Amino acid sequence: MNLTTKGECPICGYEMEFNWESQDLPHFGEAMMIAGVCSCGFRHSDTLLLSQKEPARYTLAVESSEDLNARVIKSCSGTIRLPEIGVDVEPGPASEAYISNVEGVLDRVEGIVDFATRGAREVGDFEKTARGEEILAIIEALRCGKADITLIIEDPLGNSAIESEKAVRSPLTDEEVASLRTGMVVIDI
Repeated sequence: MNLTTKGECPICGYEMEFNWESQDLPHFGEAMMIAGVCSCGFRHSDTLLLSQKEPARYTLAVESSEDLNARVIKSCSGTIRLPEIGVDVEPGPASEAYISNVEGVLDRVEGIVDFATRGAREVGDFEKTARGEEILAIIEALRCGKADITLIIEDPLGNSAIESEKAVRSPLTDEEVASLRTGMVVIDI
């Protein structure tokens, strides 16, 4: 299905055109791709997943350099947890789906922690700076094979996964699903 709609540009207020196209994406199922470009240069793109599976949790013990290569499929409704370092990445309204590997997930977390650590250092928050540096050191040790960590993905819409023989898939309870953020508006009919 292809559709074109018009809307107001949030930057300049002029009318812009949005193209909507449905596609079947590997690992994600049916999705609606939305793209729009305004004459002022503003661009908007989004991917809305149209399918939903059973809510699930995937857990992977990352214990070797081979584990860093395990494929990670994170939908826009997936929450990533790294419990040993106290990191939870919850979806928000601008959450994006991606396919990467464990090392790519660590790269993303490292970028966020590095940014927050530099900000804490600039304002003189020594406790947060030290905590950020500790997390960054653990991530570096993981890359060198000198540390282990657990990667968990929880998805109330069931569209995320970890592809590895070592990954353990388990269903989420109704209470666990209710406690997770989806990053989007979900209409339950």
